[in-house]
This record gives sequence, C-alpha cells and structure tokens, in this order.
Amino acid sequence: MSSLDFRNVSYSVTVGGKKNAVTKNILTNLNGVIQGGELVALIGTSGVGKTTLLNVLAGRIEGGNLSGIVRFNGKKRNKKTFKRGVAYVVQDDLLFPTLTTRETIEFAADFRLSDKDFDPQQKSDRIDDVLKSLRLAKSSDTFIGSETMKGLSGGERKRVCIGVEIVTEPHLLLLDEPTSGLDSNSSEVIVNLVKEIAVNKNIPVISSIHQPSSKIFYTFDKVILMVPESIVYFGSTEDVLDYFSLMGYECPPNENPADFLVDVLTIDTEDTENLQESLARAENLRKNWSDYVSKNGPIYLGNNGSENSLVSKGEQMELEYGELDDSPVSAKNSWFKEFNTLAKRASIRQSRDPGTLITMVGATVFIALLYGFTFFRRTKGFQAVQGRLGVLLLMATQNVFPVTLPVIPVLIQERAIMTRERNVGSYRMSAFFAAISFQFIPATLVFNIIQLTAVYFLARLQTNARKFFIYIAVYITTMLNSLGVAFVTAASTSSVRGAAVWAPLFLTLYFVYNGTLLNSKAITPGLSWIRYIDYIYYTVMALLQNEMDGLVFECPADKSIACYPDGASVIAAYSLDAQTIAECIAINLATAVGYFALAYYIMRFRNKPKYIII
Repeated sequence: MSSLDFRNVSYSVTVGGKKNAVTKNILTNLNGVIQGGELVALIGTSGVGKTTLLNVLAGRIEGGNLSGIVRFNGKKRNKKTFKRGVAYVVQDDLLFPTLTTRETIEFAADFRLSDKDFDPQQKSDRIDDVLKSLRLAKSSDTFIGSETMKGLSGGERKRVCIGVEIVTEPHLLLLDEPTSGLDSNSSEVIVNLVKEIAVNKNIPVISSIHQPSSKIFYTFDKVILMVPESIVYFGSTEDVLDYFSLMGYECPPNENPADFLVDVLTIDTEDTENLQESLARAENLRKNWSDYVSKNGPIYLGNNGSENSLVSKGEQMELEYGELDDSPVSAKNSWFKEFNTLAKRASIRQSRDPGTLITMVGATVFIALLYGFTFFRRTKGFQAVQGRLGVLLLMATQNVFPVTLPVIPVLIQERAIMTRERNVGSYRMSAFFAAISFQFIPATLVFNIIQLTAVYFLARLQTNARKFFIYIAVYITTMLNSLGVAFVTAASTSSVRGAAVWAPLFLTLYFVYNGTLLNSKAITPGLSWIRYIDYIYYTVMALLQNEMDGLVFECPADKSIACYPDGASVIAAYSLDAQTIAECIAINLATAVGYFALAYYIMRFRNKPKYIII
C-alpha cells in the first residue's frame, strides 16, 4: 500500500522588479496524510493554490521558495525514481487526434514499460486491462479526434488521458480538474472510475475539482478545502458539514454541499464591503482550523472521525515501508527502441493525414508548372539575366517560407506532448529530436527536389549535369536551414500566434540581405555583419555563380543601354563573388547544423523543467 504525507509545506514567489520586489505567499504551512485506497477531493475557488499544491505533491514545482516535508511511503522522495511512480493527469488533454484510443495507450506502454520486464503479450494484457477498467474497450479503435476531426467525446478523451498515466500502475495518482468542461454524467463516470482505481490498486488519489454535484462530492472519501494560502479543512466528506456547522456555517436543506462550501470559501471581489467580509470569513476559517490542529496536534480527520497524528503516522510508515530504492535509474528502453517507437508513431499520424499529402502534391505540381512556364520563353539576350535571377530567387523563396511556416505549429504541438511524456521519463530527448527530424526532413526533400527539377528544365536553365546537381545541392542546404529555423522557433515559443509573427519577420530580414535587393557593398556598415549569418545570402551567391558562369549575352548596338556582356559581369555587379560555390555550400551546411544544435539545446536544457522536490 502506498501513502503520501506532507508537513509544514509552504511556497512563495517573488514578483515585481529588483527595486519593487515583493514576496507573494501561495501556500502556507500545509499538512496532511493520504493513505492508499483513498480518493481525496481538493476544492477551492480559482487562485487559492490547488494546482500549486498538486504540483508540490507531484514534484513539479518550478522556481520560487519551497519548504516543508513531503514523504512518499514514509521516506523523502528520490527525484529520479519518484517521477516514474507518480501519475499526474493535467487539465489539458494533450493527445494526438489521429491516433486511436488503443494506439495512444499502446505507445505510452511502449515508452514506459521496459522490454526487459514485459514481453509483447504482457504489454497487450496490461493495455486491455486499462481499456476495460476505464470503459474504453468499445471505443478502442476510435480516433481521439479534435475540434475539426470527429472522434471521442470529451469524457472519453479525459479517460484516455488517465489511461496513458495508469498503464504503468503508478503508486500515486493526481488529477487537475478532470471534470472541467464535462457534463454531469461524464463527470460522474470519471470520478467513479478514479475511485475504483484508488480502491482496486490501493493507491492514494488526489483530484482538484470545481463544484461537483452532491452525488459526486460524496464519492470522495476525504476533502481538502482551501482558501488563499491555506487549508481550512482536511477530513471526511461525511463530516465536513458537521464541522462547518460547529463553526457557525450551516448548510441549508437540499443545497448541494459542494456549492455551499465553495460559497463559504469564495473571496468576493465585486465591491469593497463584500471583499472585506469574505476576507474576514477566510481568516476566521484559517483560525478555526489552526485552533483545531493546535488542540489535536498536526492531524487530519479520518473517515471514521478518528484523529491520527501526522508525525506518528509518518514514523509508523517509515518503519512499515522501510527504505526506498535510491539506486540510479537507467532508461526504460534502449535509444534505438525509443527512436523506432517515436518514428513509428509519427509515420502513423502522417499516413492518416491525407489532406496534408494532397496539399503538398498539389502545391508541388502547381508551383513547378507556374514557375516553369512563366520563365519558359526567356530571351537569349542580356535581358535573360533578369529571368534567370528571378527564377532562382523565386525557388529560394519556395525553399524558405513554405518549408518553415507549416512546420512550426506541428512542432509546437509535438513539444507540448513531449514535455508531458518527458516529465515521467518516457524517452530521451535525443531520441525525440532525431525522430522529429526524421519525420520532416525526408518528405520535405523529396517534394522540393521534384519541384526544383521540374522548374530547372522548364525554365531552361543551363543544361549541364554538373550545374544541375550543384543547383539541387545548394537548395538542399537552403531547405535544411529553413527547417532549422522552424525547429528553433518552435523550441523557443509555445505560442503559435507568436511564432506566426516572428518567423516571417526573421526570414524577411534574411531576404533583405540576400545580395540582390541591396548590394553587399552598399549595406550600412553597422549592419553588414547580418549577411554573414544569412543562409539565403550564401544560397543566392552559389546559385548565381553556378548559373551565370560560362554565359555570354548579346548586347545591343545602342551603347546607352546598360548591358551585362557575360555571366562574370553579373556576378561582379552584384558583388556575389566573396566565396566559392563549395564554400557557400559548406557554410550553409554549418549554419543548418548550428540551427538544429541550437534547437536541441533549447529543448534539452533551456526548456527542461527545473523541478524542486522536497
């Protein structure tokens, strides 16, 4: 049997700047014990610290000042082992819409159940048990779905989220508002199933919940009631109304107890008078609970109304459960197993998104024909310079914006799910990064090479095998850089809207300094350094040298008309001869590697949650 106890838990954060910094208390001196088999409700109005308390118990507090003691099975929690023994169902349903119910739980099992400990049949049996226990067997082959794709109901999606977490048979289950946005029937199903998990697996289960129905409220064994910073009751749901009645707060007949309690706990900010009254009431609730605890010791109320000492209970658990395993934790599976599983999941999702495939094929054919036939009737004279330069720049554009922008929102979604999965040690970051790169790079290269080849011959660029392959190679480096920019952008922000603003601005800046809109020798001295980190600049330089080399143009007899007599003159006029083609390709490859390395660094280290565990 698992057990969780917490003593004198306090948490505060510093808000404001250095000169006007203020410490804001979020939790103050919280105590409690939750035994295996108990389902505990966490109730309070928004902003009182419910989610913060869950994060403390889950070991997922970032920053701030955290103090006190939290013990799992009577011992201080090990940072490495504890995260794999706790299941935390967050409020948002972070699931892939194109996977089925079974596949979603299967992948969770593949990530978190070691092949050394579970053979395929054992994993399958575990998955079947989870589906059955959550009443998902009939919808096991239904897609998760989304706002734009038909799939599971809201209640079923939440049960899948629970299934993903309990497939490992955790020792502790925490849920943040699992009934949020659900109808009363779906909410009742969720709470009843969670109660069955607590009883059948004999584990502590704590769930924050907002104003449950009377029937749902009494499904919980215990309830934690909170006002800002503080617990004002932690005990049996059967005894809570008696406790509040003794404090002078009588629940009217036939009123939902949860609604009554939330009304008592609410801080009313509508006007000054109501605010002062509700603040005084909250302080009175704190004092009553503090007096009760002072009189009876640091206790919690049991289901039978008996009083148990938190200190003595903790000491008893320490003797009963003994030492936890503090040995180093190895990865659940090999790197290649993790990579293969991630790649398999990505390929399944891609195969079920025919709309994207059709769009990519259609766009490839359309652009190839449009650009190819637009430049098909080029003149052979010096005016051909404009046409050749135009098609090269347009194809550069096709390998920048259409490559970068569609990838960013997909990566941001992937990153959100990756964070959830990494929080429980599902796989290594390097395996995820390799798999996500493998998901995008091959498909992008194939479609763009087809498009580039068609345009090359339709636009009648130089029919020379060497020049053609250089042309393809240069654009491949451009594509890799564009994907690298997408990866860095997605790693740096969790907002699709923000990325949709900053990525185009960043790429447009690169186009300004590509060497054709503004001669590199005419750039303002303080800004000239930008072109040295501009992969489009090196792309244009290499392409112009490759295409213009060896060309001779017919100049008109009228000397008043400006004319480039040959390709070398064009290259010199644009000052795009600072590096050779080989150097440009090498520089672009280096910058592409740099972008991917930076994206990996941000995902691996900058975005890695630095959790405080007490």
